[in-house]
Amino acid sequence: MIKVSRAPDNNAIAILTINRPAQKNAINDAVINGLSAAVAEIRNDVSVRTVILTGEGGFFSAGADLSLFDEIGDVTDVNIVARSLEGGGRLCSEIEKLPQPTIAAIEGGAVGGGLAMAISCDWRVMASNAFAYVPEARLGLNYGWNTLPRLNRLIGPARAKTLSILCRRHGADECLTWGLADQTAAPGKALEGALALAEEVCALPRLAVQMIKKSINGHATALAENASFSDMDMMLVCMTDPEGNQAREALKAARVAGRKG
Repeated sequence: MIKVSRAPDNNAIAILTINRPAQKNAINDAVINGLSAAVAEIRNDVSVRTVILTGEGGFFSAGADLSLFDEIGDVTDVNIVARSLEGGGRLCSEIEKLPQPTIAAIEGGAVGGGLAMAISCDWRVMASNAFAYVPEARLGLNYGWNTLPRLNRLIGPARAKTLSILCRRHGADECLTWGLADQTAAPGKALEGALALAEEVCALPRLAVQMIKKSINGHATALAENASFSDMDMMLVCMTDPEGNQAREALKAARVAGRKG
């Protein structure tokens, strides 16, 4: 599920690749656990100076695997929701807390939980034809994984609401204007752009870079982590909403019909 490699020309750059191209790198428990294990190993690897997160097959991540809805009999299974919230929220915090600077290289789309992981990185390089999309509200769900505080501080409250409530797709140029993306690249070249940025970081004194990152992230990280329990509370309330249940049941029915077709 997760491929860990080093940059061809610089062993100090670690590349973590979500490797489920047939599912557009949708996130399931195996992806979360695999990324968490890779991040834990990299944290203690002094040879790694910069980390790049990307997806295989020209798509960053389609977010939560929609087969989750197939597991939920009455669409209100609290245990499944709790597992997803705890695991995804923990992973995003682990990415954010890495001492090494992190860069998300985004091709295709960064959707839902995929965008949550990208926002947990220090920088985002988007292909010019890539997009960001948060569909949770359309499904009657809260945007969890401690993402809203990070999104709010990154692009401001009005734009955070536009992104997380209105369920629109936002292209790379708009993301760059908003500050959601830090730079764009030609289609198919997001990883190349991320590698160039990583090379800049590697050329700087390691300790100074890590200390600056830690200082900048200190207060903001505390704010995001304090939101974890309210995330769960809000999600549980959402799971009891009749309108949200109808939306999720419709999605589940469409998936079942698609498989039969």
